[in-house]
Amino acid sequence: LAPPPPPPPPAAAELEADPEAKYRFVAAYKAAGNELFKAGKYAWAIRTYTGAVDALSRHCYPSRERMLWDYFARVPCAQCYSNAALCAIKLADHAHAAALCEHAMECRPEDGDLTKVLLRHGQARLELGEVDAALPLLQRGLARHRLAACALALVGRSELRGHVRRHGQCRQLWRHESR
Repeated sequence: LAPPPPPPPPAAAELEADPEAKYRFVAAYKAAGNELFKAGKYAWAIRTYTGAVDALSRHCYPSRERMLWDYFARVPCAQCYSNAALCAIKLADHAHAAALCEHAMECRPEDGDLTKVLLRHGQARLELGEVDAALPLLQRGLARHRLAACALALVGRSELRGHVRRHGQCRQLWRHESR
């Protein structure tokens, strides 16, 4: 059973009358993706999150590049890509998760959003067996994490290199906590 469709993008006249409409539009799309995530419909959530960014850039900006110059648009876009990456990780589609994290990084996430993207990207790369690519992402993300001191004490470079043995313990560090 397909989820209800997200809201239609604002029309040009609406955008002209209310420039903030595009931000409410992407927020509504993101909220729909969050509900799908909570329901365990990860594939639908990925489509919704990525559809939010595509629709926003296509209908509300002259180009994707212009959209990424708008701070108030790029923040929810980075969050949508990051959330979609988490869904892909849950579906064990790690290559897709890594690509989604790269799209999120194009949106220049900050603070907690950046931490989530780094850890999710690192997890995806680790699951793909790309330890050398995963290590700097995980180290940077863990350094930013609020529990960095504890996490770094538990997960050292040598343990990550031996991730086959330790992977289950490391996974706890970047598991999704809250949306």
